[in-house]
Amino acid sequence: MILSILTAICASLFINDIHNLPIKWKVNFKPFNCGSCLAAWIAPIHYFSPELIQHITSCIFIAGFLTPIISTYIWKLWK
Repeated sequence: MILSILTAICASLFINDIHNLPIKWKVNFKPFNCGSCLAAWIAPIHYFSPELIQHITSCIFIAGFLTPIISTYIWKLWK
C-alpha cells in the first residue's frame, strides 16, 4: 500500500511538474493537469494492478522523479 502511494505521488509529479505532459499532449483537464487528482486516481489503479506491473511502474516513476533531484544535488556538491 505504501509503495502504491509513493508511486502515485512520484508519477503525478513526474507527469505534471517534470515533463508537463498534459500541456504537451493537449489533455489539459482534470485529473491530468491536477497533481493531487492524478495521484488520487493512480494510487488505486496501481494498488489493484498485478504485482509485476506494480514493480515496473514503481521503478519507472520513482527513479524518474528522484533522478533530477539527486543529480542537482550532486552537481552542487561537485562545484
